[in-house]
Amino acid sequence: MASYEALRDPVTDELLDWIEASLGRIAGSVAGLSEAQVRATAAPSGWSIAGLVGHVHASTRFWLHNVIGGNAVELDERGVWDNDPIVPFPALLERVTRETSDACAAVRGRSSEDAPGWWPEGAWGGYRQHTVRGVLMHVLNDDAAHVGHLDIVRELLDGTVWDDAGNRIRTTADGNGS
Repeated sequence: MASYEALRDPVTDELLDWIEASLGRIAGSVAGLSEAQVRATAAPSGWSIAGLVGHVHASTRFWLHNVIGGNAVELDERGVWDNDPIVPFPALLERVTRETSDACAAVRGRSSEDAPGWWPEGAWGGYRQHTVRGVLMHVLNDDAAHVGHLDIVRELLDGTVWDDAGNRIRTTADGNGS
């Protein structure tokens, strides 16, 4: 009898691993910031670090739980996706990590070639992904953009940058590589 592990799609697993790693990277990038720092306006558009993390949380949950998982919801394209959740920031980070891990675990059994379980027909001017792989690539692309946003804001805020080699925050005086 084949084991469950042998039946899993390696493409789905790899993309989910990258999504979970990107959420870990986001948590690492904001480590040590105060509640005031994460709530302060970070860009002329008015977003804050907490708001961006809240958006990543809502977006990741939407794509994994609702779209891939087939849990239809009423979609308001004009609504803000948890732009600055009223929850202490450490609790928000814990929720993002836990709920992303849970959502990834629920998707791990899906083939990358499967169609999403649900799609909000007509949303986003007709934009659509036709496979689980496409949806996961969308999430990963979105997360990567937000990691970049956080890197720039963090450096402007306190002069620190993410160090991939050391898997930590470091000051720009510690060296030039990232």
